[in-house]
Amino acid sequence: MSREMKLIVIGGIVTVLLQVVIAPNIAIFQVVPNFMLVYSLVIAMLLPRDSVLVLAFALGLTSDLLGYGPVGGLAFLLTLAAFAAQRLHAVFGHDTVGAPLAILIALSLVVDILYAAFLLALSASLSPLDAFVYRALPCALYDAVLGLILYPLASRFIQGVQPTMKPVGPSQFR
Repeated sequence: MSREMKLIVIGGIVTVLLQVVIAPNIAIFQVVPNFMLVYSLVIAMLLPRDSVLVLAFALGLTSDLLGYGPVGGLAFLLTLAAFAAQRLHAVFGHDTVGAPLAILIALSLVVDILYAAFLLALSASLSPLDAFVYRALPCALYDAVLGLILYPLASRFIQGVQPTMKPVGPSQFR
């Protein structure tokens, strides 16, 4: 197993532990941050590989099996969001910090709104206003703040893992 795969797996395990142990304790007005969503998006942007999609699916399924929502809902959304983050980062996220952070904020909002729609479709006790205003928007804001903290830290930490390419000058072809 390569060094970057070890980092991804260890980060996934730490993320699950953070979600189970820390997230319920730092909830603000019953809004719980989703460490798994933020980690999936950040790793998908920093290490665009197919194994990141497997990690996103595994984290989402773990969250669903822990009882945070309908089984398969978050696994599906995290996989789609990680794929979208990879593609959007490949197009817009070169050598700037603002573009990856905007991608992270937008995708966390989309995932939280779609997850609220899943909860709304499967639960008769929620009203659409409650699902979107009291669950999706505050969770997206909380996830965006976590992403604003995690992305610069992770990019600094993973930067040493990625191989650097040296520019090829005309003198090297002679």
